[in-house]
Amino acid sequence: MDPIVTTIENRCKRCYLCVRRCPAKAIRVENGQAKVMAERCITCGYCVRVCPQHAKRIRDGIVHTHEMLGGEEETIALLAPSFPAAFTGVRPLQVVEGLHRLGFARVYEVALGADLVGAEYARLKEADIMPIIITSPCPAIVNFIEKYYPELLLVLAPVVSPMVALARLIKAQWHPQTRLVFIGPCIAKKREMDDPRTGGLIDEVLTFEELAALFRSEKIALNRLPERELDGPEAGIGRSFAVSGGLLDTARIPGGTLQNKVIVTEGRDRILDALHKVSEGNIEARFLDLLFCEGCINGPQMDNELSGFVRKDKVIHFLHHSAESTPFEKRSGWMDGIKPVDLSREFTREEISLPLPSDDELAEILAITGKYSPEDELNCGACGYPTCREKAIAVYQGIAEAGMCLPYLIDQLQKTEGELTASNVELKKSIETLRRTQAQLLQSEKMASVGELAAGVAHELNNPLGGILIYTSLLLEKAASGAQEREDLELIRAETERCKRIVRGLLDFSRQTRIEAAIADLNQILGGTLALVTQQALFHNVKVEQDLLPGLPKVFVDIGQIQQVLLNIILNAVEAMHEKGTLIITTTWDPAKQQVLLTIRDTGTGMSPELQARIFEPFFTTKPRGIGTGLGLSIAYGIIQRHHGEILVRSAPGEGSEFTIVLPEAEKMVMTDIELAGIEKDQA
Repeated sequence: MDPIVTTIENRCKRCYLCVRRCPAKAIRVENGQAKVMAERCITCGYCVRVCPQHAKRIRDGIVHTHEMLGGEEETIALLAPSFPAAFTGVRPLQVVEGLHRLGFARVYEVALGADLVGAEYARLKEADIMPIIITSPCPAIVNFIEKYYPELLLVLAPVVSPMVALARLIKAQWHPQTRLVFIGPCIAKKREMDDPRTGGLIDEVLTFEELAALFRSEKIALNRLPERELDGPEAGIGRSFAVSGGLLDTARIPGGTLQNKVIVTEGRDRILDALHKVSEGNIEARFLDLLFCEGCINGPQMDNELSGFVRKDKVIHFLHHSAESTPFEKRSGWMDGIKPVDLSREFTREEISLPLPSDDELAEILAITGKYSPEDELNCGACGYPTCREKAIAVYQGIAEAGMCLPYLIDQLQKTEGELTASNVELKKSIETLRRTQAQLLQSEKMASVGELAAGVAHELNNPLGGILIYTSLLLEKAASGAQEREDLELIRAETERCKRIVRGLLDFSRQTRIEAAIADLNQILGGTLALVTQQALFHNVKVEQDLLPGLPKVFVDIGQIQQVLLNIILNAVEAMHEKGTLIITTTWDPAKQQVLLTIRDTGTGMSPELQARIFEPFFTTKPRGIGTGLGLSIAYGIIQRHHGEILVRSAPGEGSEFTIVLPEAEKMVMTDIELAGIEKDQA
């Protein structure tokens, strides 16, 4: 079985963020490279989500799908219930038309399989033959329990997922001689497709990002297409399956806050906690609906940046859609017209156990990195493990390296520096390089931690803010013109929009927004940016000097985002000069490293080392309260990191500041198939 997730080695940069976030500890570090261990991986997609270098590759489904669509045998598309929320600015039934234009003979909604599965869960709960029921539609949950909590297999519902349920129905009763392609947001479905215990009925799995790449390669603009109805009967409440708690609705199982016998939870930390408590017998609930993602609408391969609130609204809106104007509560009758479908499945114990070191062996490993007593164990988490002892155990098991300890490396650097003679120029240069690397590693680690917090806060705030905006707009429609009530509502809406902009800034900083990259000239981007701002009043007493390298190599960037970076740095520089001084901008090229450099230097007040250490932190600002949000430079930092570049800062009090943006040449960039498809789209 081919691995589902692999590492692009030349992109992996020793940040260990995937080690920290992997719930299965399925990352082995070799020579500084974080590699996925297929035998331990549960394909939840967390490593793909959090990797700031985009160094994780998902097994491709595009090539095989192309081959099937070009063959003589009919190929049917099975659309996951989350598909109405998969594409921005596109109506759900336009996606159906787009799939037909790709060559799919029929398009069914997997919500039909969800209807079948929901009815099976209702029967299972009514039979009351299991002391506890853990739901099994999420393949990542199934994989995790089989490997790490095999004692819970007895309470894991022996019911297939909606994808497999629909595949069994189609193959047995509707279209036996066809090929089936599942399309959804889930990486784990690629592994479920390979699982012989569920029948091997699915021929290929495409993620929504892969489907978007297919549409781009075939130049299919979904938002310009007519709508086309889905094949087969209309699904009922199964269309809600993609939303957290949708299984309960489909099975008509009460699950309100007062129903302490039913638990619906999602997300890595909550899932790990819930399974641990069930394993210990410390939970009262009889029915647990668990999802590694926050509902399938937030799967790792959704192809847009919509908030969970908006995605849920789109799915629920489609739930009410009917070509026959039939309420969704009455659509389950389609199941009466088919023969019974076998929805059962089996599970296999795949328990993974690794050897544990003795106390003496553990002490020896800890001593390698200078930890001889508990006081030496900092438990800083920089290596990706929460404690030094857990990391030492991983070293013993062969899945981590002793050299991953950042504080130890810094101590060694300082000792080495003290032993070197001041007369050795080359060694001094090496020391300076190591110092810069140390500072960059510390900054990267700090920004990664802050970025995780920022992303979590932003996602949690998006939903309530969206709700406030919707209901404020509804109230505004009813408010009389000129009334005090209308003025108050306008103020609420304006302040909520301001909060949404701050949330957007947090997402930009935490690298949760999508890059629409194209090959571009950095000199031209700079020229366009300066044209936007130099006519403003604050530039009247500022002299702008430019020294731009002719024939500067092109870069592969999102032009709008790079303009945002330049605007933030230039405006900060002018404000630092109190709107009077000289702004010097240069562009250069480092052919040895294949890097393009843009430097912005001002004659302002400069910064202390303490201030420089904090300028990229979100909400940190030296401006008076109420002026600015403190997100400008943090957003710039996030954008440049996502472009595989860096921002270098040099400054001293009274000597001005110098910001250098370093970006790789376009030719140096190594792109995935999806990124290449994006270039073709931009150049078309």
